Amino acid sequence: MQLNNRLKEIIKELVSNDGPVTSDYLSKMVGVTPRTIRNDIRALNLEFKKIGMKIEAVRGVGYFISPKLDHKDKELIEELFQLNEQQGSHVPVSPEERVIYILKSIIMADDYITIEQLANQLFVSKSTVDNDLKQVEELLNKYEVTLVKKPNFGIKVIGDEMKIRFCLSNCLSNMKNAQSQQEIGFDNPTILNGIDIDFIKSITRKQIEYLPFKLAELSFNNLIIHIAIAIQRIKKGKYIEFDSFELSRIKEQQEYSIAQNIVQSLEEAFSIKIPKQEIAYIAIHLLGAKQFHDRKLLQDDFIKLIGETNFQLVKDILSEINRVYQINLNYDNELIYGLGLHLRSAMNRMRYKMNLRNPMLNEIKNNFPFSFELAIVASEVIQRKYAITINEDEIGYIAIHLAAAIERIKNVKRRKVKRVAVVCASGMGTAKLLAASIESKFPGLEIVGTYPSFSIKEIENDDVDLILSTVPIKEERTTPILHIHSLLTDKDVEKVNEYISRKYLNDEKSFKKLQNLFSEELFFPEIDKKDPIDIIKSMTYILNIKGYVDDSFLDSVLEREEISPTSIGNLVAIPHPVKPNALNSCVAIGIMKKPVKWGEHHVQLVLLLALNEKDKDKYSDLFNQLWLLVQDKKLVADLCKSSDFAQFIKRLEKSKITQK
Repeated sequence: MQLNNRLKEIIKELVSNDGPVTSDYLSKMVGVTPRTIRNDIRALNLEFKKIGMKIEAVRGVGYFISPKLDHKDKELIEELFQLNEQQGSHVPVSPEERVIYILKSIIMADDYITIEQLANQLFVSKSTVDNDLKQVEELLNKYEVTLVKKPNFGIKVIGDEMKIRFCLSNCLSNMKNAQSQQEIGFDNPTILNGIDIDFIKSITRKQIEYLPFKLAELSFNNLIIHIAIAIQRIKKGKYIEFDSFELSRIKEQQEYSIAQNIVQSLEEAFSIKIPKQEIAYIAIHLLGAKQFHDRKLLQDDFIKLIGETNFQLVKDILSEINRVYQINLNYDNELIYGLGLHLRSAMNRMRYKMNLRNPMLNEIKNNFPFSFELAIVASEVIQRKYAITINEDEIGYIAIHLAAAIERIKNVKRRKVKRVAVVCASGMGTAKLLAASIESKFPGLEIVGTYPSFSIKEIENDDVDLILSTVPIKEERTTPILHIHSLLTDKDVEKVNEYISRKYLNDEKSFKKLQNLFSEELFFPEIDKKDPIDIIKSMTYILNIKGYVDDSFLDSVLEREEISPTSIGNLVAIPHPVKPNALNSCVAIGIMKKPVKWGEHHVQLVLLLALNEKDKDKYSDLFNQLWLLVQDKKLVADLCKSSDFAQFIKRLEKSKITQK
């Protein structure tokens, strides 16, 4: 069943949500009116009827698929409506598909190509091609490649050959769908006509076995695409150029020898002569390929593998993270090892402006937002030391390593909570009942003893990890203390479980703490602006004149926004500075009259986060709490309808996420 992208997006929203989805929400997500959504639902129901299903509508509640879907139903819908694939064999339809098609056609053309030729190939008007060319030019400009237009001749690209190849390969790899990537890359005759991909894979895989590490599969496929494009471009007489110094530096690397062996086989197979510069081109892809090493090394051997410079870079990154966010990762050897190995290849990619697409970027930003912020701190250290700009794909890869380290810290904390002491003022019988209840609810805990409150000092001699007390203990103790009831309640169980599982890195987690950062004077409904930068500026201006931030705050927020847009989907953006630098901690609330385009998402609710330096140890907790809060689609839709601050807070308090 062939559906346009808008209809597919509507189905995806209905399938992914357990509850009803309002027409207002759907209209904002796909950028049409609620009336259009109603028409789309009618059209979809004609298709759903064929499989015995229906999209039901309940006034004031929303749309949902009936009967209720199980896992197999969802798989059936995804397959029938092709929600996870786009057909590569048909003529490009969406603007994105057309842009990629035009880009590769221009680059691979022997000479000028006319707009009329492209229009005929795409079955669209010349004015549509003209509009698409604007996006093509934007893509080319990112790689410092120029689109030349010559009357009566047509259009062509000019620029550095390496940058032209990077542009083509990266745009292909950035296609949203893996199947489309394969069809438009490996199997597309326009680009790789006469190129035996399997042969290239075979000889390359054989040669890279001599490397001291293994290539990640994504990097290997990326390398194959680059080699295939290189062969096609060499056949057209288009060659890479390196200056003599850079060529000499590359020749010193082991990867150059591997590249020589690959080239020798390629020359024989494709009857071409490949110059030294092209060997260096393959070598820099080997240098920049993501890699992993499955053997643990001694520190000296490890430093030798990744280089003293990269080892020191990792140490500098971890020191800066500790300084900014009070998170000490300096003793995590697994992190140092993994991040060091990653930076060995990443620094080469960034040096040559090679972009390795990160297919997990959105998932990383959504599931590990705080780790992504830590990775931004890492990117600043790299930029400061080497004057290299890092894109968000690379930041995402760094975030993965940091997220793993944070998970290890959480696991250590979980493992540490084993020995528990119980303090009870209600007598030995109650104390024993309480201890038995705790052991029943938490079988992994060992109750080392039950104590009256006046014997609190004895506990510290028994080497315990946690004290559960039915009476408030005012004196400060080195051992953490949780206050519970004499008869264990569900809230007590939740409290203890929360501490043991430690969902967040910092100790204190409370919606109340987050709520205290909101204030009526920083509530801005009905904002009528369309540019995210203008929205940030207008909200920051109020924070400034009210004494929450100084002039440097805006620059830091805009710097963070430039690194990667802070829109997180679900109509929400959480702009914030690169580092905590507010005079007083707060969260400003902005509600747009209409959703605005913010990065890849539409946004209607803006939560401008400003934290003071003294609160930086709470940043992880507050940031994650805020992030989790706005994952509730129904809550966000309700919050966007709030006309005043009291209504906004009331809706927050009613949300299931805030109920502890």
